[in-house]
Amino acid sequence: MKYPFWQPSNKFYPELQTIIQADIAKNKDTYDILILGGSAMSLEFGGQINKTLDSLLHLSNPKVKIYNAATPAHTSLDNLYKYKMLHDKHFDLVIFYEAINENRFNNIPPKDFSDDYQHILWYYDMALMNRHPEVNWTVLPFIAHKSVNLLIDKLKGKKFLNFQEINPDYIQYGSDIKTAKAYRHNVEGIIKEAQAKKEKVLLMTYALYVPQSVIGNGGYTDYRDFATCKYPSPLWLWGDPINVRQGVQVHNDVIRQLAAQYHTFLFDMDQQMPRQKDYYCDLCHLSDNGSRIFAQNLYKYLNDSNLTRKN
Repeated sequence: MKYPFWQPSNKFYPELQTIIQADIAKNKDTYDILILGGSAMSLEFGGQINKTLDSLLHLSNPKVKIYNAATPAHTSLDNLYKYKMLHDKHFDLVIFYEAINENRFNNIPPKDFSDDYQHILWYYDMALMNRHPEVNWTVLPFIAHKSVNLLIDKLKGKKFLNFQEINPDYIQYGSDIKTAKAYRHNVEGIIKEAQAKKEKVLLMTYALYVPQSVIGNGGYTDYRDFATCKYPSPLWLWGDPINVRQGVQVHNDVIRQLAAQYHTFLFDMDQQMPRQKDYYCDLCHLSDNGSRIFAQNLYKYLNDSNLTRKN
């Protein structure tokens, strides 16, 4: 993933610019909902979910406004960063749905894994950039610092993963779900940020579909047990599907535990979505039929829980 050379710290998350510029305040009569997540609920891949959910919500409350910050490939850490960047905005409800993307980060030897995800160059750069407040005026100190650090890390034999790709030699390590602690920390950070702002939070468990035909065959071209979709994702994009399924289960358990601990709203989408080929384009992205069921399930929960309007 790339970011611009000029004013990079302002543009790590360009999807936030429209939200940052919007007038979102506690005293407005609109009902403002923020969606945090990855591609499954993003406008790019989850368009039918958003369209159906928006239509259903407006039937209950014409003053609902949805601000979607869900972005392909983003993890719990990205969503924590983004939510904190919106600290001066007030949302009536924050919805979090993401548990698959950071499974990619498990595909590395345990000694090279970092709980802060700095074995991923994207987060390595972000952490370093946060130490250089001058970066939007001059990037030279940041570039120099990064160059020296990378040289030292290379000499030490440090391994890095690409944000969106997996080293085939490392897939074997994905069975060790090392991300559980970091995932808990990041989602807990979102909850605490919301509590400080007195905003309601809805956590959702993640629905995954791993048909038997995918297991053990490389998975890249085998879509026999999925719906026909225009842009399905490679089935090994996050690692071995068996390991990905295990990782999502671990992350879902974290979601359930945090919801109980902090008394947030919880919708167990993992238990509600049917596992049938007509509903999934790939492991996690939904077909139009699946998207409509997803949105209807979510809307019913929101409506039954009085989360469609101000109290």
